Amino acid sequence: MSVIDFIAVRRRQDPSKSEDSQTFTSEKGGKAQPPLTASQFTRHVTHIIEDEMRRSLKRHVDVIDPREMIDLAKMLAELKGKYISMTLTIASNRTPMTDAELEQLRSTRVKIQELEAAYNELNEAIASQLVEVRGVVKE
Repeated sequence: MSVIDFIAVRRRQDPSKSEDSQTFTSEKGGKAQPPLTASQFTRHVTHIIEDEMRRSLKRHVDVIDPREMIDLAKMLAELKGKYISMTLTIASNRTPMTDAELEQLRSTRVKIQELEAAYNELNEAIASQLVEVRGVVKE
């Protein structure tokens, strides 16, 4: 199945339907194409997202150095170790957790979650070949 060129897709209103009901059709060779199905539409939008991600990554990242990934992994591991250490220290005090300790744990957890999210996005971009990694061949 071919991907529909949305630049050529025009919004048309069928006179037999209400004003709220609009369909997307594409004119090829002067003939109106049937409306898109939901799966065709979502598939096409997914292609658009991939193309835009490729352009954006090329503009902002270009090529990833493997050392950058290693640095990110080390940073994430260090924060996780610190979080576990803080948790054990607080638990061994045998006193109720203070607001400052709670805030310190929360802050570290949020940092871990952000780094994990970034790491996952980066891995997904690499696996999808949206970004190039120096010294790594494409599949």
